[in-house]
Amino acid sequence: MGKREIVEALVFSASGSLPVKDILKVLPETTPGEIEQLVEELNGIYESSARSFRIERASSGYLYVTLEEYAAYLRQLHEPVRLSAAALEVIAVVAYKGPCSKQIIDGIRGVDSGSCLKQLLKHQLIDIRSGKPMMYHTTEKFLEVFGLTSLSDLPDIGQFEEIFGHP
Repeated sequence: MGKREIVEALVFSASGSLPVKDILKVLPETTPGEIEQLVEELNGIYESSARSFRIERASSGYLYVTLEEYAAYLRQLHEPVRLSAAALEVIAVVAYKGPCSKQIIDGIRGVDSGSCLKQLLKHQLIDIRSGKPMMYHTTEKFLEVFGLTSLSDLPDIGQFEEIFGHP
């Protein structure tokens, strides 16, 4: 049993993105660079044997993802999270401006965002930091769902302004 197989088992057993720091707890003599190399080796094995999945970097760690060409089959079994355009606006505000209060979100959007915030909380894409006022922020699940390792991976806000013509 080698490090590669241990990393594979650890990522496989995780219910979401497995943080690199947790892998390092199990394999303390390993570096983050070595873990990345082991994941690349595993993905090479999966690709050469035509597997339907890969390990990808998400949030602060790694998780298994199914290849896009299998999405239609998965949708037949699993109902994907569907967000309204308004909820997508709210999550974008929280991601780019967060943590932020409901008042800030409502001010940017020009409408009440309460129902959208409830929907995003239900799907665990945002969470609340207690205090006055309550502050909304994105979660690790948000990063996983949107395939990001951190909020710094978000496209530059200037790109959106250029494409959609909104300041």
